[in-house]
Amino acid sequence: MTSRTSALTDIMESGVRAGIFPGGVLQVSVGGRDMHRSAHGRTSVIPPGAAVSPKTCFDLASLTKVLAATPLALDLIQRDKLGLGDYVRDHVAAFSGDGREHVTVAHLLEHSSGLPDWRAYYEELAAARGGAWLATRRGCLAVRQMVASQAPEADPGERALYSDLGFILLDWIIELAAGKSTDVLFQQRVAGPLGLENLFYIDLKSRSRARVARRGRRFAATERCPWRGRVLSGEVHDDNAFAMGGVSGHAGLFGDAGSVARAAAAWLDSYHGRASIFSPELTQEFFRRSEVPGSSRTLGFDTPAADSRLGPRAVGHTGFTGTSLWIDPDRELVVVLLTNRVHPSRGSEGIKEFRTKVHELVMEHLE
Repeated sequence: MTSRTSALTDIMESGVRAGIFPGGVLQVSVGGRDMHRSAHGRTSVIPPGAAVSPKTCFDLASLTKVLAATPLALDLIQRDKLGLGDYVRDHVAAFSGDGREHVTVAHLLEHSSGLPDWRAYYEELAAARGGAWLATRRGCLAVRQMVASQAPEADPGERALYSDLGFILLDWIIELAAGKSTDVLFQQRVAGPLGLENLFYIDLKSRSRARVARRGRRFAATERCPWRGRVLSGEVHDDNAFAMGGVSGHAGLFGDAGSVARAAAAWLDSYHGRASIFSPELTQEFFRRSEVPGSSRTLGFDTPAADSRLGPRAVGHTGFTGTSLWIDPDRELVVVLLTNRVHPSRGSEGIKEFRTKVHELVMEHLE
């Protein structure tokens, strides 16, 4: 145990020294027990921040897809309020034409809807009405309507095309099916039942709610945003998610490493038939690799590269801010890596190679 802790601590410290990220937390759990947890670096360099601790909250970026949107979709499916085969147009009537009427909820989850990966909708909102709709309910609806009118780049099910837009649509469908906002639903159906006190949204549409969400928490800063004119801390980094008010299915979730690991453990419990908030049958379906040609996706999750030492049934995801989560059900392994590699700017690309080295080192010790 000491040698494992030392080696993993050393590689995290090397990431800070090399400038790959200012701060980070690594947590590794096996069979429900922590094998390693360490915190490194500082929450920010502009301005100089405090030391990162295991309780530091990070902007989880696209981990939102697997920690919020995917479990909420599964929850609605197991309560018969949503179906994988539901057509998107049956929930969002505007999503029709150009083949869009054939896109299903499953297509959104496995990134095979044909929608493009990303569009700078926030720029349109920032330019219109002096930016008055940014981070408002009207702004959220405006972004959703722009996504609903977005022409696809491929036919549904034809090929895998990673798409933030698909998860913005999925988030809209979840809210319509549940009759509640995503942040409230997430707290009631996922975070609350699992006791995840430090896994949460910050709703920028309400100053009072945002203030309550930030209270008593320390955040790792992200980018010094060129168009918002400030260093972001406790404010969603993703530009479109900010325009929508900080709550979406593609980004917006914040959390610490322990809460992310416990959320992952709920998936493992369900997969192995233990007590969980998720249906074991549906969990196994969500972990099954897509049959779309060339896809590495499952329903919501990604799968490791072909040369990865993670198991053949492992699933996970990465986040643009420098975060990642991997779950290996065969080994009952959870690896959570949270960093703020986009602080003070998004130019650092070393996180890609660094993640691979961390996972290789974890697997060496396990094997």
